[in-house]
Amino acid sequence: MASDSELPTWTEIEVQALRRLDAARGEMSQVRDWLRSDWSPLGSPLSDSAAEARSEVLRIVSQVKDLIDQAKELLQREDGDG
Repeated sequence: MASDSELPTWTEIEVQALRRLDAARGEMSQVRDWLRSDWSPLGSPLSDSAAEARSEVLRIVSQVKDLIDQAKELLQREDGDG
């Protein structure tokens, strides 16, 4: 069993969680950027299924980024509950 001195403080846990949330949000931005990139051959259309998948993934990525922002706001609240 770990002693109190071996356990992280709430502040350390919060900082690490926020770092991971920032990294996850950055990865979602990379996904979005890749899906909005041009592809070869330049100007070629996507198949209907690829275009649908691309659109749906972009929608989901936007939702994920919004949820990450909500999680960060909860952790960053300075209302004395933490």
